[in-house]
Amino acid sequence: MSKDPTFRVLVDAPKRSSVYEAYREEWDRRETDLDASDHPVHADIETVAVCDLRCGSTEEDPKGFCQIWTHEHIRMQGMEDFSYQRGYMDPVLYGRLIQQCADIGVSSIKFNYRGEPSLHPRIVSFIREAKALGFPDLMMNTNGNGGARKNKKLFRQIVEAGITDLMYSVDACDEVTYHRQRVGGQWDILLNSVRESVNARNEGKGAKDLKIRASVVRTKINADDLDSGRMEEFWRKEMGVDWMSISECYLPAGAQHSWQAAHWTDLTAAEFQCSDPFRRMVVTWDGRHTMPCCQGFTLEIDGGPVVSGADAPMTTVQKAWLSPNFDRLRKAHRDRTWDNKASGEPICQSCAVTKKPTPIQVPKDGRVHLRVLSS
Repeated sequence: MSKDPTFRVLVDAPKRSSVYEAYREEWDRRETDLDASDHPVHADIETVAVCDLRCGSTEEDPKGFCQIWTHEHIRMQGMEDFSYQRGYMDPVLYGRLIQQCADIGVSSIKFNYRGEPSLHPRIVSFIREAKALGFPDLMMNTNGNGGARKNKKLFRQIVEAGITDLMYSVDACDEVTYHRQRVGGQWDILLNSVRESVNARNEGKGAKDLKIRASVVRTKINADDLDSGRMEEFWRKEMGVDWMSISECYLPAGAQHSWQAAHWTDLTAAEFQCSDPFRRMVVTWDGRHTMPCCQGFTLEIDGGPVVSGADAPMTTVQKAWLSPNFDRLRKAHRDRTWDNKASGEPICQSCAVTKKPTPIQVPKDGRVHLRVLSS
């Protein structure tokens, strides 16, 4: 389980097969030993860099609290500095990347980084292709809307294709709260997606190690539902997910959002060493960037492109993993120098993972009432 101080679970992580547990043992060993080996344990393959929601958007905070900021709403608000190139991964590039991952011993693939993966028209075949290569873990974070707006059976098909970790970002246990926090989403579509995947799992149509999770970003809007147990009661007992996780609302570089429901304290290098650069990496949808963690939004730690025609020579997944920029970040955590204001790593200093949240109790009658932008 992650030692990320911003992340917690409401129940113990589910038990899995011996093959799955062996890969997780290596995941944990990389953290203990701060050993990168010659390949990542896990790769985030960004199949899309678009999203159909704009979570947390209000008239007071129009850019929302979501760290991806890939939706077109950003352009409408004139916030180009916070936006990224948008697009869908080419299936040929995807096939080449996962073959490289399989060849060097990667154990886990996640089909998203910043965007909503169910929007990719080839997502089901992408999962099947990865399953055929024998990865022990195939992961997806999803808002449960995306492609399910047109295909009501999409998440059943995703389960049948072989996904092993299906993680729904839910943030609410009732329709009103959901529409306030997950702006642009449709509650009925989310519920249908969860039911379809849970039913397929119960019918034995999914992978042996499949587990379905409900993920929550805790804010002033939903804190009472979460802290009182209503959220868990709904998603685990009524909807049938296997477990739940909670992250506190946080924006990059310490920016504030009026819905934050925690006080944040900076950790020092003496207190915290990040394990991500020793075990996971990211490849962006266009193949132009690789990063040794999931927080490299400014691309300060680029390992190079895995496609031709970019600003640097084309590399491979393994060469990116062994690149000087990746090693520089690892050294900063091994040597506990990442927090040095003069010579440390700015990307780490602004990262949510180097902060410790202390949740604020939010009574039911103390909820904030903000005007939410229309979807």
